[in-house]
Amino acid sequence: MSYSRKRNRRLATALGTVIGLVIVFTFVISLINPGVVTTDESDLFPTFTPRGTELPPPDPSLNPSGEPPYVHSSGYFQTFRPPTRDWIALEDSGAQSDMVLSVVFQNSERLAVIHNYIRRGVEVASVEALNSEYLTAAHFAESWVDYESWKETGRSMGEESVTTDFELVSGQLDYLGRDITRLGENGWVFVTRLVVPANNPGLLDTLESYVVPAFEALPLQGLPFDWPTYADAELGYLFKRPAEWQLVAGTPGHPVTFAPADGADRGMVRVWAEEGRALDGAGDAEAWLTELVPSAEVIGIDPLQRGDASGFQVAYSFRDLDGDPRSGLFVALLRPDGWVQAANLQVREADANLLEGASLAGALADARRAVVEGFVPWAQIAEADES
Repeated sequence: MSYSRKRNRRLATALGTVIGLVIVFTFVISLINPGVVTTDESDLFPTFTPRGTELPPPDPSLNPSGEPPYVHSSGYFQTFRPPTRDWIALEDSGAQSDMVLSVVFQNSERLAVIHNYIRRGVEVASVEALNSEYLTAAHFAESWVDYESWKETGRSMGEESVTTDFELVSGQLDYLGRDITRLGENGWVFVTRLVVPANNPGLLDTLESYVVPAFEALPLQGLPFDWPTYADAELGYLFKRPAEWQLVAGTPGHPVTFAPADGADRGMVRVWAEEGRALDGAGDAEAWLTELVPSAEVIGIDPLQRGDASGFQVAYSFRDLDGDPRSGLFVALLRPDGWVQAANLQVREADANLLEGASLAGALADARRAVVEGFVPWAQIAEADES
């Protein structure tokens, strides 16, 4: 065989491999990520399977891993985190908005999907209105548009939610679907969609028993949705901060430091939690600050309440290692579990009273909002007992 023929054969083989990888990649993305391949609508829920796929044997068990709940990157909600060894979690960044926030968990071996999303602006006054005015045939026709067919098979109303069951067909395979839509607060609805193979109805019930109780709002919806949220399950807090503030040091279970992407000289914040630290009054907060920043001169102290945690915010001025004047805000909150969580914000601006939020603007106001409004205790929801 000539050299040119061998080269052409190698090129053809390589090209075939690339095409095959592209096909596989496209299938996997379409399976786990609503909106990437077929649509830009973030609330659609495609579950594709290649023709010829065989349904896995029925298995209703889940074997949860005992991990903490999954916190959406927005910090607006948390939900059940299925075992990471079997499930892939995906937030389509292009589909998130201030109206719809979504996360999908996909198990390609069991052909099962969990889809949780919250939607703002559903104008219904009751569960009855939710059932009759919002959850219409047209609504579900749009929801299941990427399936070959769908059929509603049952519906029930609870005190806060409506549960609707479906028969679905995808890739000529039969599936069962379930939609649980719940009225939330602040104009949001909370939607859980589950899909499992038709031969495994027990798994549908198992998933619902874990997912629905753990799907809850978090007290961070007053901050911009695109501010990312840091969750520390070991130390028990959430910290939502401006997108430009990046993690520069630390790991979960230890103190962590964030700074603006364009340099720590603009400011930084350190967040952590301690067990057994006294915080009985403003004097304890001031003494703690003096331990951390010996040169601190207190400007003022105000009480602060975040959920079930109470404490203080302390504005202060100090000088950095070069002797330049800087400003800071120290937040300390005592939680019901006996832990105290703390955040120490330092900015390059001199003579800024960070207690006076109304007088601040721009990046300085955002930094203050992060430590005062975005630093909250994380009340993790326990997993349901497996039935």
